[in-house]
Amino acid sequence: MGKGSGSSSQVIGFAYFLGLAYALCTKVDELLEFRLNGDIGAKPNLKGCGSFAAVTGRNAPTHGSGNSKSTIHFYDGTQDFPNEYLTTQTGESLAYKNTAYFVLNGFIGDNVRSAPNYSCVVKRTSLTNWGNNSEINDEINGDVNPSSALWYMLVNLIGLDKNVLDESSFINANKALVKEGLGISFVMSKPQEAKEWVQEILRTIDGVLCINPSSGKLTLRLLRDNYKQSDLLLINESNVANLKFKRKAWDETYSRVTVKYTQRGSFSEASVSAINSATRQTLGFERAFSVEYMSITNATNANKVLTRLMRKLSYPLANLRFEVSSDEFKNLMVGDVLLFSNKALGVSDMSIRVLNIGSDKEESLSVEACEDVFALKNITITSVQDDLYKPIDLSIEELEHFGAVESTIEMGDEMGVLPLMVKPKGFIQKMSVRDGLSGKIVDIKPWSLGVLSKDFEISEEMGDELSFEIDEITKLWEVKGTRAGWQRIKFTCLIDGEFINFQFRQSLGGGKWRVKTLMRGLSGTKISRHLKGAKVWFAPVDANDLITLPLIAPNTTLFYEVSNFAVKSEVKKLSFSHSGGGKYPYPPSNLKAFREGEKVILEWKNCVRLHGANYRNADNLIAGVDEGLNENKIIIKWFEDNKENVYETKGERFEVKASPKTTFYLWQVAYKGGFLSKEVSITI
Repeated sequence: MGKGSGSSSQVIGFAYFLGLAYALCTKVDELLEFRLNGDIGAKPNLKGCGSFAAVTGRNAPTHGSGNSKSTIHFYDGTQDFPNEYLTTQTGESLAYKNTAYFVLNGFIGDNVRSAPNYSCVVKRTSLTNWGNNSEINDEINGDVNPSSALWYMLVNLIGLDKNVLDESSFINANKALVKEGLGISFVMSKPQEAKEWVQEILRTIDGVLCINPSSGKLTLRLLRDNYKQSDLLLINESNVANLKFKRKAWDETYSRVTVKYTQRGSFSEASVSAINSATRQTLGFERAFSVEYMSITNATNANKVLTRLMRKLSYPLANLRFEVSSDEFKNLMVGDVLLFSNKALGVSDMSIRVLNIGSDKEESLSVEACEDVFALKNITITSVQDDLYKPIDLSIEELEHFGAVESTIEMGDEMGVLPLMVKPKGFIQKMSVRDGLSGKIVDIKPWSLGVLSKDFEISEEMGDELSFEIDEITKLWEVKGTRAGWQRIKFTCLIDGEFINFQFRQSLGGGKWRVKTLMRGLSGTKISRHLKGAKVWFAPVDANDLITLPLIAPNTTLFYEVSNFAVKSEVKKLSFSHSGGGKYPYPPSNLKAFREGEKVILEWKNCVRLHGANYRNADNLIAGVDEGLNENKIIIKWFEDNKENVYETKGERFEVKASPKTTFYLWQVAYKGGFLSKEVSITI
């Protein structure tokens, strides 16, 4: 870098470039983030091998070189081809299969003395061939399913034959953990015996690995409240020998338990705590216990683990050792729950959990058990907040879904726009749209969004069974509106410019929904055929409360922006043209025709701007004082013997003699200006 005048220049610094290859780990499913000295340099979300641009060095604060981003070539471990740059530099053509790595040949910073610290956030959750669906999944909310992780470690890392594992037990545990939403994330960053990793996972999910005596296979069991006392095997003086019973003292319990974990994204330590007020009162002081779970990544899962742990530590549970007949209890397994009674001890129907089974004698089994925490129904646990301050992620992702349609006159503007915007991910405090001509800005609430999962055909204007189906883009919720709410446009959506009112939004599972009991073509919008994939916008408030932006000219540019107190998103632009349709009346609705010999009877419903039951005056809706209103008059035109006939009325019925297959055309006239509505017609 340098500057100067004429033929002279002055060196004020240097920009440095470097070529390097960086091995990460074994195969991965996805590269989520590329980091420079801990800061995010790119979020490629790259699945498979590929390249992306990332910030790989910092510019000098003054007179910087202007370099910042370089191309990164990434390999996920499945590659069978070499990197050209490495081949050129080393003379070796190696693919480095089964190794995930990246290659950088670019800018590393201005005036630096060493290469920056590069790191990557990667994900690998595809570990089994059990399939992925709503019940079985290797991935849980971005984490790996602990059952899948255990299976992979036992089979692929330890090398156990699949035939010695009870695969069905692992699949059942997989399903249960999916329902619980309990996933884990961890990095095997240091040498450690496999059993220690296995134990860490089992500790986190409160599970055990044991031999099923009936099959002889290694079985995964989750210790949960999934039993009925009435189904339990009975243990008492008649079938127990060499009993040892001991209950913990209260001073061995803890009134406060803290679970530490590492937050995903920031990779900073966080914690959640809980207290048992009854235990603290019994002890007379606070006795605290703290433990770290290295595979927990969020507060939700930390609280799940904390709740189970707190129940174990805040009450003086009883511990037992005894012997039972190996014949009578030949199928007894670790994790089983038994029902224990003993008159001498004063114990009746205590649920106990088997922790360990051994045998020194052929005729008997030695059992270690503990009072089961799930049988304790009177323990009250209160979560507490450890840290008053948590760092806020102020980042805002790119605004992806936005648009605009003409606002209806019922929304308050004869020439205005209704802005549409879906809230992007991030810390959002404000969403705004600005008119490029007037400079007027309005703040809007975020809309919800789905897409049609199949074509939605032209249909009658309304009906209880009239519906369409969608796939959600944003998170949706069930809607069960009242009849009155339906009539008064409580729940409104928009498809391709057609406003539609609905009464029900029903979940079909898997992010699929049915929107049912519809009133189509609100406010004079055209009832149209909408194709699969069309966006369905759901209004955030009642249609009458939507925020619109008045325009001063028919053609303008709209500017969309989301922000918080510290960060603003990239401004998005949208060119918009207004048709001026707000000055035109609505056409007659529900046009029907009947013939009685030569006589033709026409019937319709007058639709009046700013009046009527949802501006329709539908037969099956009570419009009150607005029923039957007309904006000005209805013009009817037809041809008989090549002669044009015109009739005007303010009613909703017309009778005339007409030949077969006569076509009648109807328009409504505006209350001022004499503007005509769109034409409606019928042939009879």
